[in-house]
Amino acid sequence: MSLVRKDKAERLVNLTMALLETRRPLSKDEIFTNVAGYSGTPEAMERMFERDKDDLRELNIEILVEAKDKYFDDEVGYRIAKNSFEMPDTDFDSSEIYWLSVAANIWRGAALENLAQDAIFKIQSTNADYVPLEPLASMPIIQTSEPIFYSLWSSINHKEMISFEYKGTDGVVIERNVAPHSLVSRRGHWYLVAKENSSGDFKIFRLSRFQSLPKISSPEKAFVISSDYKLANYIKDITEHLIERAEILIRPGSGSAIRKLGDVKNLDSGNIEWDLIQLNNIDFDLLVYNILWCGPDVKVIKPEILVEAVVNGLTKVLSEHSS
Repeated sequence: MSLVRKDKAERLVNLTMALLETRRPLSKDEIFTNVAGYSGTPEAMERMFERDKDDLRELNIEILVEAKDKYFDDEVGYRIAKNSFEMPDTDFDSSEIYWLSVAANIWRGAALENLAQDAIFKIQSTNADYVPLEPLASMPIIQTSEPIFYSLWSSINHKEMISFEYKGTDGVVIERNVAPHSLVSRRGHWYLVAKENSSGDFKIFRLSRFQSLPKISSPEKAFVISSDYKLANYIKDITEHLIERAEILIRPGSGSAIRKLGDVKNLDSGNIEWDLIQLNNIDFDLLVYNILWCGPDVKVIKPEILVEAVVNGLTKVLSEHSS
C-alpha cells in the first residue's frame, strides 16, 4: 500500500497531459468523462478538480480558464499554455552537471531515487560536451523509510492532515493526528516535525517509531503553515534518542560494531575476560540493537535506562521464540 496516493499522482499526470494536448478548452464534464482518475459523485469530482488545479498551480503550471465557444461565454473550459509548462533552455557546464549528479546520487536506494536519476539523465543527455568526472572518494547517501518517507513528503507538500500509530519512548503506542510541517535528518535518522491537532503544540516524531502507515485524515481541507514557523527552532530538540554516556563490558574479539562507537578502556591487568567500552552521545536505538545482537558477549553497566531497554528486548525475543 502506498501512502503517496498513487491514484492522485496518476490523475494529476493525466490531467496535465489532457490540458496540454487539447486544441480547445475542455469543460469540467469533458474532463470528468475522459481523464482517468475522476470518479464518485459530481460533488466529489468537483472537489478533486479544485484540489488538482491548486496542486498544479503550486508547481507554477498556469491553467487558463477560457470560454469554450468564442461566440458564447456561458460555459468555460480549461487548458494549459505550453509555453508556461516548458522549461527554458538552460546550459550547464561539466562541473555543474557533476555536482547535480552528486546531489542526485545522495538519494540512491531511497524514496526519491528514480525522480532524481531521471532528472540527471535528461540534463546529461542534452549536453554534448559533458565528460564524467572522477567520483568522490566518499559518497554520502540519504537513507529513507519507504513508503513512509515519500508519503510524509507528499502530505507536507500538499498540506494534508494525517493520522498514524506511533510508539513513544515509553513503549506505548497511540494514534497521533497532526499537521506535518517538515522532515529533517539528524545523526542518520529521519524525523517529522508536526503540529498536533489536540494540543496545538509542535512535536517531533522519529520515522522508525511509526507503527502504521500515515493516513490522510481530512482530504477536503488543507492546513495553513504559520508565517512565523521556523524549522531551526525545533531541530535543537532532537535529542531524546541520545545517550550522553554509557559503559559496557564486551568479551575480547566480540562486539566490533560497538567498539567502533566508543573508546576501549583497560581494566585490571588480571581481568582478561572483559573489555570496558565507554560511549558518549550515542544513538539509543542503535546501541540497544547492537547490544542485543551480541547476546551473552556484552554486559551493560550503565545507565539504568539502557539496562532496562536491553532486558526488555531480550524478554521480547524470548517470548517470540517460545510462543
